[in-house]
Order: sequence, then C-alpha cells, then structure tokens
Amino acid sequence: MTVFMKDQIKNLPLFRKVLLFSFLITFLVTVLTAGISFMVETRQMEEQLSNRVVEMASLWSSVISHDDVERVKEFQDPEHPAYKRLEHVISLVDEKASFSNASLFMPEISQERSVMYLATSKSQKNMGLEPFSYYSAGEAFLEGFSEAVSQNKTASSNVYLDKYGMWISAFVPITDSHGNITAILCIDIDATVIDSFQKDLALYLSGFFLVIIILVYFILRRGLKKVLEPINDIISGFKEVSSGNFNVKLKPSNQSDLGVLSERFNFMTNQLSILFERLSATSEQFGSVQRNMPSSHRFEEAIGEMEHIMEKTKILKELQRAEKMNAIGQLAASVAHEIRNPMTVVKGFLQIFLAKDQMSEEERMYIKLMIDEMERAEKIINDYLSLAKPDLDQVEDLDAAELASKVMDLMNSYAMMSKNISVASHISEGVYIRGNTSELKQVLINIYKNGIEAMKDGGSLALSVYQDGQYGVFEISDSGIGMTKEELERLGTAFYSLKEKGTGMGLLVCYQIIERMKGRIEVDSEKGKGTVFRIYIPIANG
Repeated sequence: MTVFMKDQIKNLPLFRKVLLFSFLITFLVTVLTAGISFMVETRQMEEQLSNRVVEMASLWSSVISHDDVERVKEFQDPEHPAYKRLEHVISLVDEKASFSNASLFMPEISQERSVMYLATSKSQKNMGLEPFSYYSAGEAFLEGFSEAVSQNKTASSNVYLDKYGMWISAFVPITDSHGNITAILCIDIDATVIDSFQKDLALYLSGFFLVIIILVYFILRRGLKKVLEPINDIISGFKEVSSGNFNVKLKPSNQSDLGVLSERFNFMTNQLSILFERLSATSEQFGSVQRNMPSSHRFEEAIGEMEHIMEKTKILKELQRAEKMNAIGQLAASVAHEIRNPMTVVKGFLQIFLAKDQMSEEERMYIKLMIDEMERAEKIINDYLSLAKPDLDQVEDLDAAELASKVMDLMNSYAMMSKNISVASHISEGVYIRGNTSELKQVLINIYKNGIEAMKDGGSLALSVYQDGQYGVFEISDSGIGMTKEELERLGTAFYSLKEKGTGMGLLVCYQIIERMKGRIEVDSEKGKGTVFRIYIPIANG
C-alpha cells in the first residue's frame, strides 16, 4: 500500500505535487500550533485552580484553633464540643466556596500509604467519609501531603482522580505554639471543570483549524497557479518541441530565474530550427531528404538522417583516404623506378671520391654530407615503397614477450648512450599474437625511436606487454615533449611530422601495417608531460 501511494505521488503533475506538499506542511504546522495552544491553555487552567485552592486553604487555616485540634486528637469523639467547632469551620468552606470540600488530617502517613481523617465536613459525610477513618490516597495526593509535612508550608497536588471525582488539593499545616505540626488542613476543589474546559477549547480549536485549512488550501491553490504558470508554459513548450514544432516561443517572465529559463528555451528552439534546416539541406545534397515528413516523427527521422549522413561521410573519408594512399602508392612506384637508380649511381661515385687519398678534409666533409643526405632520401623512398606493398608477408603466431625483448636489446644501448634516458620494461609472459615478425618489429622500433627522440634533455622510457581481452598490447611510454589535442588528431597522416626533418611517412607506415594485421594504435599524450602509444594486435587462436 505504501509503495502504491509513493508511485501515485511520483506520477502526480508538478502543480499537484507542490500543492500537496505545501498543504501537508501547513497542515502539520497548524496541528502543532493547535496542540501547543491546547496544552498551554490546559496548564494555565490547572495553575489557576491550584492557586485558588491554595489561597482558600491559607485563608481558612487561620480560623482553626490548634487547641481544638489537640482535644479532638485526644478524645477522638465526634460529639465533643471541640470536634463540633472544627466541623462547623470546615463545613463553612463547603458553603462559602462552591465545588470544594474541606477536611482535617493527621500529619502522618501510614505504612499502607493512607492518611487518617481528624474531621470531615457534612458534605463529605454524605459521601461516606467519616472522622477518624483512613483515606487510601493516590500518589499525586500523597506527594502534596508529604511536601506540606516535610517542609512545614502550604503545598498543592497535581490533578488526580479517585472514586469520588477529579480533584486538585491544597495542604496547610496547623501548628501549635511551639511550631509543631498537629494537623493538616486539606481543601479539595473540583477539577472536572478542566475536562469541560478542554472539550470547549478542543471544539474551538477544531473550528479555527478547519477554517484556517480551507483558507490556506484556496490561497495556496491560487498562489501556486500564479507562480507555476511560467513553468507550465515551459512544459507545454517542451511538448510542442518533442512533437516537432520548433516555432514555439515562450513569453518573457518577470521572475528572474524563470525568465532566464524562458530565454534559454527560446534560444534552444531557434538553434534546433537552424539545425533541422541545415540537416535538410545536407540531406538534399545526398538525395535522401523527405520534405513532408510527419511532425510527430521529425526527431526519429532526423536521428536516422544524421546517422545516414555520418555513414556517408565516413565512407567518403575512407574513399578519400584510399585515393590518397593510391596516389602515394603510385608516387612510390614512380619514385622507385625513376629516382632510385640514378641516386644509387650518384651515391656510388661519391663513395669512390671519398676513398681517394689526395682530398682535403674540407672536401671529405662535403662529400660525406652529400652521402648522408642521399641515404636519408633513400630511407624516405623505402617508406614510400612500404606503403605501396599490396599485402603482408606470411603471418604467424608470435610470442609478444620475445619480440619485445629483442626490440629492447636492439634500442636500449642507443637510448642510454646517445641520450640521458632511463629505460624500464614490464613484460607479461604467455601473450601470443598473430602477425608478421619483421613488419611488427619495424613498427615497434619506429615508435620506440620516436620516444627516444622526443626526450631531448633525457627522461624515462618504458615498454610493457600485456593482454587486454582479444588483443595483445605493446605499450610504449615516454616522458618527452608530448603533443596537443590538435597534433594528436593529425598524427599518422601523410607529410605531417613534429620532427624538424621528418616527413610523417614513418608513422603512416606503422598505422598501415597494424591495420593490415587487423589491429589498432591508440595514443594518449599531454603537452610537456609525455606520450603513451598502445599497439593492439589480435591474439593467436588457442
């Protein structure tokens, strides 16, 4: 039942939710206020009755003779003149003060928690309370009685109930000439008036409470409608937008927060309208637009159209990339046939000149420089030729740890001797991949060498090997210069390099080789902090 009510409340409209919770809070505050008022008024009524009976007891105690009290205690005879005088005095209390009774008690409490009457009024005799009998008192009565005896002063009880009714009692010690307590004068006042007062007060508060709740409900309802009107307009606007109507505009609100929300909503609808217009124009270029699509399906159609455009754009990029690679391949073939042979001849003659003894050191330096540049050009040609290869060589199952160790052995001496670089490795055993040994080694050496060259002032270089799902991963990390986001996006494209004399063909070849192995390369980098290359190669079956 509780879960059902929670679900019902969750499904309520915003206006009804706010109205319900506001009304509940007001209801609780009103009930709490009424309850506190009820308790305070009742307490004040009890204090007024208590003060009244205490004043009466103090007044009447002054007309009681302690000599008569001593004689009554001595003879315990209801016919004795002293008893008659005491009975007359306490009966006057009943006559002069309505709703009250007076009696005189011995100042001791028996072991049975009762007290003995010394004298009773005529009205008490009618209730069966005889002199020199015991009254089995309750705790509230005895607390007040004990306080009067122990402290020798006037005291009163709280409201208590016995078989004769509901009462508040006041107790006044009667003392002799030496200050010793000889008796206790008790005056009871009828407290049923409190019960009647509580009923009247409850009726009054209930009526007041009902009027307040009705007024609060209508005031809240009217006020919330006024306050939430802009929010309802916004909700209606979102419904229109979700149905495909982007021409809806909200009226400016004079409430600051809602006014900003209305402005942002109108800006959103304007941007959506522009987006759909551009989407329609783009779709027209692809020849797939539906101009008269139903408004209720505009979002679904738009999403489908965007996916279609993205797919076509992806295909176009792949075609452009394929055309670029084809052009590079043709260029590579042309370079190989038209330039490589003349360069080999020139390089050979330069090496012959270098071997002659009669040349000066300056001439030797110039020739050696020419040979180095020829070798660099030859390396570029070899990169182009790698791109022009149509297929991989024979693939096989490889031990990734063994391959990584060979690359480390080959490159670490270069890293530590030519640069102030510390190297580390974290190689997991048992990772077997499917690929081509020589080409994969070429990729690792190229990226490892790039990491070394990125740390001009030294740093740390690490090579890790591990398995990630269906891939074996080579992770090469350096603490070099790093790259920006824009540089990362262009990484691996032809003719783009961060090196002073680089062509960008090295990484392009690496990407091509890994793609042909059905793997991928991921790069994370931060400018000034370093770069991490992760090379994913499919694991070997079994």
